[in-house]
Amino acid sequence: MTRLAVVVGSVRPNRVGGSIAQWVVDQANKIEGVEAEIVDIASFNLPLFAEEIPPRMAVPSDPAGAAFDEALKSFDALIFVTPEYNFSIPGALKNAIDFLQPGAVANKGVGVVGYSYSVGIRAVSHLQQILQGMGATVVASNVFLSLNTDFADGAVIDSDPKVTALNGVLDEVIAAGA
Repeated sequence: MTRLAVVVGSVRPNRVGGSIAQWVVDQANKIEGVEAEIVDIASFNLPLFAEEIPPRMAVPSDPAGAAFDEALKSFDALIFVTPEYNFSIPGALKNAIDFLQPGAVANKGVGVVGYSYSVGIRAVSHLQQILQGMGATVVASNVFLSLNTDFADGAVIDSDPKVTALNGVLDEVIAAGA
């Protein structure tokens, strides 16, 4: 059984990241041997990262940071769902990642789903660089969603090209996480 975390990378109250993450979870749970669930960074109420000792050297001393780190460590593979804010990932997502010890992502299959009015390409690229630097096995496939054309009533339009792209990410993440 592969345990897959789908990480919601935005904390905005009116975000669509939660519906995208649910779409990913629903698709992933159709795959035999996969158990996917949402990990929402907003639910951890993370403070600004200000640890005295870097997480590479010690478990975060902040209880919320330690809980987020432990949550991701419990999964075999990860998919991050990120919007693009000002040509990069949201500050809240970078802040959350800063609390992670290397074991939370290192040598795990990791994929990224990006979304924005410009499909999130720059955010995906930036997030991939961060995660690769932490030792993650970042897969080559991605999903890019346009807020202009890929959503209806706040949910992803379940089109064949998008499902095909997501299935490619899922296949690669699961294979890398095995």
